Amino acid sequence: MMGKACYEVISRRWYAPLVTLFFLLLNLACGLIVMPDATTTVEQYRDVGAALALPLISGVCIFFLPVVCRKASHAILESSRLSGSSMCQAQLHAGRIGVVPPESIYLAIVAGLVVAVSYLALEGLLYFADRDILYNLKRMPLVIESIYFWFAVMLLITTLVRITILLTRFATRDLRIELFQIEELVPLSNSVLWNVGAISAGLALMPIFWLGRAIPALDIPLMLAVVTVTLYILLYPVFQVRKIVLRKKRLALERIRETFKSATRSDDQQKRRLTDSAKRLEEINNLVGVRKEIARTKEWPISIPVGIRVAFFVVVPPLSWVAASLVDWLVTQMVS
Repeated sequence: MMGKACYEVISRRWYAPLVTLFFLLLNLACGLIVMPDATTTVEQYRDVGAALALPLISGVCIFFLPVVCRKASHAILESSRLSGSSMCQAQLHAGRIGVVPPESIYLAIVAGLVVAVSYLALEGLLYFADRDILYNLKRMPLVIESIYFWFAVMLLITTLVRITILLTRFATRDLRIELFQIEELVPLSNSVLWNVGAISAGLALMPIFWLGRAIPALDIPLMLAVVTVTLYILLYPVFQVRKIVLRKKRLALERIRETFKSATRSDDQQKRRLTDSAKRLEEINNLVGVRKEIARTKEWPISIPVGIRVAFFVVVPPLSWVAASLVDWLVTQMVS
């Protein structure tokens, strides 16, 4: 019950912006958000970056959580309706995918708490023994926000993985896929687009953590690897649908090839030319036309506009990291 009530609260439209604004104002009141100048130390830059990034990224994750669930549920129902698939199965999948189960909430709470406390302890950021208690109390909001941040990140990631699994299961088992009706599967790709957009928005804000500091040499290749793996996981339903389309396309072409061979073989055995029979010639022409149509059939259940948006979301994080590096360099030059 607690997990269900928790999701009902965080799925409210006002929740994410309100909590994000509260954390930002709290950090400002505690003196964690300051205007950098020539005397600003690396530790202060680190705290400023964390005070801005933790509320913003966690807010983005919580904001997209109910959105991706609703989009996935609508995509299943719409694809089923357009393709003539079983609406009973579609409603069953849509009901499961439209909400976050309590188990995911509990897992995110535990994982967020463990990861946040472990990271802060290993980095020596949980408690500063060489500082007075007032300094540590002022930094306490960052500890709380770190736990909330990892809770939000873990909850969004587990939800996206769960959505991907359910979308793939629906597309490969219960969705009716026809060669000449591939456009009717576009709602599924729209759902995948929203999943990619949610991850892209969070990753685009990551450079805030590096404010005023040199980007660690390991962070860029590590983040690129995470982006690549994440995108493959999120786009997995599209890959599976394409695999089904390719198999159907190959089988259809093989059947046409066998029919064509059978028609021409019978004429060879009877020592006749194709032009001797108008009916046979029409049949051959129809087979050739159908083969051309099948060969031109789309293989990807993604429209051009959706494909452009996916590509845009893919390049947004790397571009934001480059832009953040330039802005950070300019700010550093100005304050120094």
